Amino acid sequence: MNIVLFILGILSISYDAILILLNPGTFWDNVFSFTHIWLVLGAYLNFVAIYRIKTKHSFWSSWKRWVKLTIVSLGAFTAVIAIINLTLILTPDVVGSDEKTEHVILLGGGISKDGKLPKSVMARVEKAAEYLNKNPEAICVVTGGTLKWLPYPEAPELKTQLVLAGVNADNILVEDQALDTIQNFQLSCKLLAEFKQTTVQEILQTPTAVVTSRYHLRRSERLARRMGFTNIKGIPVACPPVYVLHSYVREICAYVKLNLRILFTGEPKRIQNSF
Repeated sequence: MNIVLFILGILSISYDAILILLNPGTFWDNVFSFTHIWLVLGAYLNFVAIYRIKTKHSFWSSWKRWVKLTIVSLGAFTAVIAIINLTLILTPDVVGSDEKTEHVILLGGGISKDGKLPKSVMARVEKAAEYLNKNPEAICVVTGGTLKWLPYPEAPELKTQLVLAGVNADNILVEDQALDTIQNFQLSCKLLAEFKQTTVQEILQTPTAVVTSRYHLRRSERLARRMGFTNIKGIPVACPPVYVLHSYVREICAYVKLNLRILFTGEPKRIQNSF
């Protein structure tokens, strides 16, 4: 048992290192990366293994019964919440193979300190380009601002890569101010309204597709609908295998956080007309 815990700890720490190496950011970006949950988990497992070897017993055996019951209850509750949210995350509303939309919103997903898009984001670009080249009349908004500790906005590079993939540059709008998914939809909606010289309400009612990673799609759709989009569906992008575990764990946390935000604050609210 001790050896198993130690091996799992090493694997968890290694997973954190692999994720950082595959998508390096700036120094502070790396320091505060969510991937370090695997470092913390690995360190804890190794500590438990060493503790068991030295003391010949575990933490668990020395705890009082009420402490054990509390931990088990909290663990079971957390597991149920995680399973419910994972079920929702795995069932987004997807654009049909022959379905057309007037607007496409391509969500950014990170950029390196050298201004290059990681493979996971390039996969989004490729999927968006595939759809746009089949539907050349659609207007696409590429959205993503300059994230904390990074020197470049995502949106201009997203447009560059779409054009290289054959998409008409005149049909691509650049929204380079958004710092999160809520702002992605808010600013993209207003940009489309300005481009088409119409109202935000009209844009909200127009068939729209959002392109993002599959794990992120359900939360994106829920946010968009809360903000007033009445006809929005997703174009899912497969997640590279090495990121799957981390991405879904992070997304469960994000989905729970969104639910709590809606429950306690009512945010996000409907997008208002900018005219």
